[in-house]
Amino acid sequence: MSNLFAAVGLEGAVLSRRVRLFALGAVVGAALVVLAVAFAAFAAYLALLAWLAPWQAALCVGGATLLLGAILLFVAARSLGRAVDQVQVAVKTNALVRAAPIAARLAVRSPRLIAALAAALAAVVALIRTFGERPRPKPEPQPPA
Repeated sequence: MSNLFAAVGLEGAVLSRRVRLFALGAVVGAALVVLAVAFAAFAAYLALLAWLAPWQAALCVGGATLLLGAILLFVAARSLGRAVDQVQVAVKTNALVRAAPIAARLAVRSPRLIAALAAALAAVVALIRTFGERPRPKPEPQPPA
């Protein structure tokens, strides 16, 4: 795995430690949020018991919690998609920056025109792969017919 990190210019040990710390923080934070939501839901249930039957209060609290969870999952999925796109662009850019000096040295040292053309072609292909993908525009809403 460290060879994969090194190939794209990332320090594997530092990255792994940061990922472990982030994962630990995320798990602890998620557990605390679940505990807080459970206490808040129980308090809301007790408050609703003054006006509603127990089964109605339980349905209200469960429905509200389900709605909140669905909203949070939707937001998390959208954020994760953007984060993945940003990481892919960063990795491609980093690989291009690491490969460009090697291609330039190969072109300068080699007396053959083919090597220079190959280096230039590799740089063009890397640029196209890095910056050629454009985000897809969102479709415009159509008026109801």
